[in-house]
Amino acid sequence: MVLLEHSGQGSGFWDDLATVLIKAGRQVIRLAPFDVSASIIARDANTYTRESLRAVLSQLPMRPVILAAADDAPAAAGAIGHDATLLATGLVLIDPSIPDTETLDHIPDSLPALIIGGVLGESSRRIERIAQSIPGAEAVEIGGNDSLSEVECFDAFSAVLIDFLERRLPRATPEYRLGSDARTLRDALGCFATGVTIMTASDASGQPVGLTANSFTSVSLDPPLLLACIAKTAASSEVFREAETFAVNVLHIGQQPTSIRFSRRDEDRFGATPWEPGLNGTPVLTGSLATFECARHAVHDGGDHIILIGQVERARFEPRRDPLLYFRGKYRRLHFS
Repeated sequence: MVLLEHSGQGSGFWDDLATVLIKAGRQVIRLAPFDVSASIIARDANTYTRESLRAVLSQLPMRPVILAAADDAPAAAGAIGHDATLLATGLVLIDPSIPDTETLDHIPDSLPALIIGGVLGESSRRIERIAQSIPGAEAVEIGGNDSLSEVECFDAFSAVLIDFLERRLPRATPEYRLGSDARTLRDALGCFATGVTIMTASDASGQPVGLTANSFTSVSLDPPLLLACIAKTAASSEVFREAETFAVNVLHIGQQPTSIRFSRRDEDRFGATPWEPGLNGTPVLTGSLATFECARHAVHDGGDHIILIGQVERARFEPRRDPLLYFRGKYRRLHFS
């Protein structure tokens, strides 16, 4: 990705965008308009010239996707010229300011193009007109009639951009693996990104027990039911099977060490983790992203797991923190702000 950084957006916007793209597996080259010594900048204005941009693109070892915003869009579209597919693999324009569409007539329909409006406040009517001038281009308006905060707008914009790149310009040709064996099944299930929880309960002597689990989901709002699956091989599986009450603690990104601690044997799990008694004395981890305190509703056999269904008696959550995620056998964090 080559980002033509527009001076109308603060450096934080471009920092965040570069981070999103890198975490999504893309290589990023940033061209900053404030570097007036660079040859791609017109010295009489903080803008790019199509001739110098062509010179830069022709020297790159690979054909990039070009991303430009506002009044930098004409230079980006003009730079790739009639030999667009020789210089670039895609074009993304954010709220482009293009006085006439003749600049776009030469762009072939074989070049994936995305026009995004609403990031800088451009009108959707102009976005649609510009998109219609590029064969096969996609047009997306961020927010529509909804009033979005700056963070919500950036998240929506980032999601649209990554979706376009994954659909139209995937990093590699998909290579599917088929099978019904345990390894294939485990790897395929690992493609379903989940949150991470720690299940907690008290044993017959009143001592706290807990384990890390990501097989967790809501079941019903009326009555309020949730479901968790616990491996029968877990040392505390019988405790959870018999417990009248239990809690599900959803973890935030700062609790990855806690998740690891509760997934290992022979760890002093509660000795090294802040916790407090909740309803009916059920242990609850202090400071979790969310906590659901439950009464046992039903327990079912599920192959090598037990299926535990609880009726929620109390829930609490912290709305300002980000979740700890698990995907393909690794802990992850959100790409977006």
